[in-house]
Amino acid sequence: MKGKKLNVLLLVIFMTVGILLSGCSNSSRTSNNNTSNNNNNDKQMKTFTLFYDTSTATPIDYTKTPVWKKLEELTGVHLQVSYLVGTDEQSKATLMISGGDLPDLIQTSNTTFDLFKNANDLVPLDDLIDKYGTNIKRWYSPQDLNKMRDPKDGHIYYLTPARKTSYLYPYSGFYLPLEVLKEAGWPKKLTLDQYFNIIEDYVKKHPTYNGQPVIGFTALTDNWKIFTLTGAPSYLAGNANTGDVWVDDNNKAHPFAISQWAHDYYKKLNEEWNKGILDKQMFTRNYDSYLSLIASGRVLGFYDQRWDIQNAINSLEQQKLYDRVPFALPVTFDGVSKEDYNSMNMTGNSAGISITKSCKDPVAAFKFLDAMASDEALKLENWGIEGKDYTVKDGKMYMTPEQLAQYKDSSYTQKEGIGLYWYFPHPNAGEKFADGNFVSPQDSPEYIASSYKPYEQEVLKAYNLTNLSQMMAPPIETPYGFVYDISIPDSEQQIKIANQKASDLTRKYVAQMIPAKPDQFESIWKQYVSEMQKAKYDLEVPYLQQQIDWRIQHWGAK
Repeated sequence: MKGKKLNVLLLVIFMTVGILLSGCSNSSRTSNNNTSNNNNNDKQMKTFTLFYDTSTATPIDYTKTPVWKKLEELTGVHLQVSYLVGTDEQSKATLMISGGDLPDLIQTSNTTFDLFKNANDLVPLDDLIDKYGTNIKRWYSPQDLNKMRDPKDGHIYYLTPARKTSYLYPYSGFYLPLEVLKEAGWPKKLTLDQYFNIIEDYVKKHPTYNGQPVIGFTALTDNWKIFTLTGAPSYLAGNANTGDVWVDDNNKAHPFAISQWAHDYYKKLNEEWNKGILDKQMFTRNYDSYLSLIASGRVLGFYDQRWDIQNAINSLEQQKLYDRVPFALPVTFDGVSKEDYNSMNMTGNSAGISITKSCKDPVAAFKFLDAMASDEALKLENWGIEGKDYTVKDGKMYMTPEQLAQYKDSSYTQKEGIGLYWYFPHPNAGEKFADGNFVSPQDSPEYIASSYKPYEQEVLKAYNLTNLSQMMAPPIETPYGFVYDISIPDSEQQIKIANQKASDLTRKYVAQMIPAKPDQFESIWKQYVSEMQKAKYDLEVPYLQQQIDWRIQHWGAK
């Protein structure tokens, strides 16, 4: 349900690469197996086609940038890039498979990987990794590679781009504007009651903003993004984001849609609704309206994930309404001692680049992918061109103030070709080159310190932090991955039907419970529980548990 879509969008935040046409060049270019896997001085350039089967790729032709020209010289590969246009991922995949019109390399989506794999259109990478994957094996541990193995045949068909990432901000949380935090004395970890007490007190003192009524709390309920409302009970109970279930310390999955946690959260929102604190339009607002409300500075509280509200924050900054910019706080139910709002940070198993069986030279294609993960290539991909985009002194890579300003200008980096290769194999965030420099400039203390604006530095100082993500507990790693990325296969139609019914029922009943009169809440809740049980809302749990157990057994193997 929501988790699969979310996982795709979490990928989108970092990616700007595209989609390519079919066919493999007959060029005689080959690659040697050294750090960059080739020596290009006396070889002809080899051409490969690459297709990104995802509707969310930003159509930037990075192959015409200065950085890519350097990468071509390094890898000996010319890449032809095209994008998905005028159709959806699954329709395009079906058409390509039926027509046999495949590119050399393909970035499948989470929803289309099985189509290509089941059609026997993808090359197993196991032997190629063993023989030629010098850089792949350096950055991807045996456990990382195990995550990519197909559960049916045990082969690896892609190299996932879903790696550990660096955070300048908390992954998620219950938000309050800077001005509210300051007036409340810079609160830290709050109970749900304390959180709403702060909101109520502020609304009483400041009922209007820019001549309009202040809204104490809202929630995003548009389409699948209703997860910001329906997933919050599990986070308030101290759990990480694992989709429709929470996983206990014994690695057992449990549903929470009709749990006591859900009851207590919706009950609290019902109370606040009847106090006039909640947004009366929260069940009719679409996503754009939700962002506009936050960008107006009128709303105080909400739960969300940072990526989902970034455009609203950008708008507030452009308006110089810094005192209304929201900051995430860890909020829990009374008596809950831990929280996991920074969720999980680890290598995932989302689909990545595969080599198709239409490619005439899969060995050279794989050597190219491995070369893109070499130190030389990664410096170009992430830092740019030495002397132009960054400086080296006494072996240390750094950016001058002018270079740093360029790096933070997205129009410049797109034109230069910096940071556009996220879908290619790459290390986890925080990794270093053999020379001791960070693979990504964004992991350096200097970059982190320079990334916060004056109003954010005020918050850092007030909370005695060096990174705003430190507002929450550090992200966790699990032996079973994210869980929300476990897809329900078409063979499990009864589960899919039950999930859809449960989703529809939840949407229907939360929109009745929260605005209800106080004496009506419990009867609506009981009806909701009864309907969910009839719909077999938890039918997916045994399947999810089976997959969790499988992952624990196989991913940890050496």
